[in-house]
Amino acid sequence: GVLDEDGFLWHRGRLKRFVKVGGEMVSLVRVESVLENLLPEDSVCCVVDVPNPTKGADIVAAIATSEIDRKKILKQMAKELHSIAVPKDIYFIENIPMMGSGKVNFREVEKICRDMQENGIKELKNT
Repeated sequence: GVLDEDGFLWHRGRLKRFVKVGGEMVSLVRVESVLENLLPEDSVCCVVDVPNPTKGADIVAAIATSEIDRKKILKQMAKELHSIAVPKDIYFIENIPMMGSGKVNFREVEKICRDMQENGIKELKNT
């Protein structure tokens, strides 16, 4: 956590992987679960949030394949999720960063997605 100048402790990291989007709390785990069910079995994906100055955050997905139709996946997700929970975009990266424990390194995925968003990149090789 981080202690601010007013003495408030702010939690950093995974707070049960919820994010506030436009004033609503969204479970990134739920969004990720819907996405996983739409992908081929061998696909690896991760759902994270990136900063948005007006809504607080945007939900985005990173998928370790480019053999997926981005628009088709987003359209299908819109059928299963509330509109604020549908990822704003999907980024294709060669590898989802993992920690030594074999779990997804969410901070690294967030950084990659934020960089891709800022630079207008949709697909990234050799991450």
